[in-house]
Amino acid sequence: MRSERASLGADLALLAVAAVWGLTFTAVQRALDDAGVFSFLTARFAIAVLVLALVFPRRALRLNRSVVLLGGLIGLWLTAGYSLQTAGLLYTTASKSAFITGVSVVLVPVLSFALSRVRPRASSVGAVALAIVGLYLLTSPGGDGPNVGDVLTLGCAVAFALHIVTTERVAPHHDPVALALSQIATAGLASALLMLLWEGPRLTLTPWTVFALGVTGVLATAVAFAVQMWAQRRTSATHVAVIFTAEPLFAALFARLIQGELLGLEGVLGGTLIIAGILIAQIGASRRSACDDAC
Repeated sequence: MRSERASLGADLALLAVAAVWGLTFTAVQRALDDAGVFSFLTARFAIAVLVLALVFPRRALRLNRSVVLLGGLIGLWLTAGYSLQTAGLLYTTASKSAFITGVSVVLVPVLSFALSRVRPRASSVGAVALAIVGLYLLTSPGGDGPNVGDVLTLGCAVAFALHIVTTERVAPHHDPVALALSQIATAGLASALLMLLWEGPRLTLTPWTVFALGVTGVLATAVAFAVQMWAQRRTSATHVAVIFTAEPLFAALFARLIQGELLGLEGVLGGTLIIAGILIAQIGASRRSACDDAC
């Protein structure tokens, strides 16, 4: 009974994390009215590093040369992903951004095959097919095709997929907190450099920018990371995979409640197909991992 309660508590905690992640899309989009893309990202990552270091002070001291170098490499993919996603929010809706970003999960087996010749399973191929059809329906309302924001966000999905592939190889050999700090710090430094070269500092502390920085820098990064580490010891990998697919659904809900966004019939169908593809890819990856551990 106690284990069932612990599992339920973990599932609810992970659902809360997915909700927070979903909220970030609308929050960041509103904040960009008063902040430059790289100015916002610089502040976001600086806050995240500070909070992580305060929450995990001892583990933050486990930084070494290997962690810094490998975290730096992963951090560059992180920078590319968040830069393209945030810039994309200037031109597309928060709902579409969330669904397109989720395609990164489906792209992982494709990139794994391209980089290391690990043949994808039939389920992964099916997931990619569903996601492609879903993307077409989501980004081509009335046959007009994807806009600039959709294309930028798709680039973000590729960058996040590369981040996942790289992290899978690096993470098992290093402390997760130290590795997270290294990559987030790298993303912060890279964003600061791009800010100075590309746009110049521009960040006005309006209610939305403060709220968005709090959600992204504190809740969606440091707190979410801590909750995920706690919850994954109390629930199965499959549960985690399924629960996290709710992120774009929460994003669409918050976009509707806060900004009145509507996806339309084609958009809803496209988003549904993308979610189906993500579910198939996530569950397949969890089962493969469980089989590898057992075998």
